[in-house]
Amino acid sequence: MPTAASLVRKQIDRLDPGSVFGYTEFSSKDIDQNALAMTLSRLSNEGVIVRLAKGKYYKPEESRFGRLRPRESAVVEAMTTRNGKKFGYLTGLSVYNRLGLTSQVSNVLEIATSKQLPSRDIEGYKIKYQIRNLPFKEMDIPLLQLLDAVKDIKRIPDASPNDVLKVLMKRVSDLSEKEQSRMVSLTSYYNPATRALVGAILEQIGSGVSLESISASLNGLTRYNIGIDVQLLPTKANWSIV
Repeated sequence: MPTAASLVRKQIDRLDPGSVFGYTEFSSKDIDQNALAMTLSRLSNEGVIVRLAKGKYYKPEESRFGRLRPRESAVVEAMTTRNGKKFGYLTGLSVYNRLGLTSQVSNVLEIATSKQLPSRDIEGYKIKYQIRNLPFKEMDIPLLQLLDAVKDIKRIPDASPNDVLKVLMKRVSDLSEKEQSRMVSLTSYYNPATRALVGAILEQIGSGVSLESISASLNGLTRYNIGIDVQLLPTKANWSIV
C-alpha cells in the first residue's frame, strides 16, 4: 500500500508548474492530515514546493536560467483566498499600473482585507495590508479596484487627477449598467469625496443608473477639492466638487 508521502508527491507531480494549492487538494481517506502536513512541510524544506502562507503552497516553475519566483497572481491568490472564498483583494499601485493610471511599478503588493495583518515578505514580494470593512463578492473586485482608484485619485504617482480621471471615465463607461449600479451600491463604504466623484463621473458619461442614493448621502454644505478641470468634468458643480 502506498505511503501518505508517496500519494502526496504523486498528486503534486500532476499539478501544473505555477499552481497554488492547499490541503483541500489532498482530501482523501488514504492521506492522514498529520502525515499530509508533515509531508508538505518536508517538501517545502527540500525546495520541491514553496510555502506561501499557512496551508498554501506553490509548485515552482523552472526556466533555463533556473527557478522562477512565484507569479504575482499566485501570491495574491494565496494571500486573499481561504477555503475557496475570497477574503481580500489586490489594490494599490500594482493595480493602478495595470489599469493604465500610472507608469510606476512596485514590488509591494497591497492587499485589502477586513483585518489588519502584519506586513511580510514572500519570495521577493513585500505584502502590505489595508483595512476595508465591507462585504463583497469575488465579482465585485474589479469594481472595488476602480473605486479605490477614485479614492486615491490625488495620490496616484506620475499622473495628475485629470490624467487619472480620463482613464477612469473610460473604464466606468465600459461597464455594463448592472455593474455601474453595483458600483453605486459599493460607494456607501467609501468617503464622501469618492461618492461625489463617482456620481459626477456616472452623470457625465450619461449612465442610466439612479444616483439618488449617492446624492442623498452627501452633505450639501461640504465642498470636495479634488483638482479636476471643469472642461473635463462639467458636472462637477452638481456634486460640490471644486
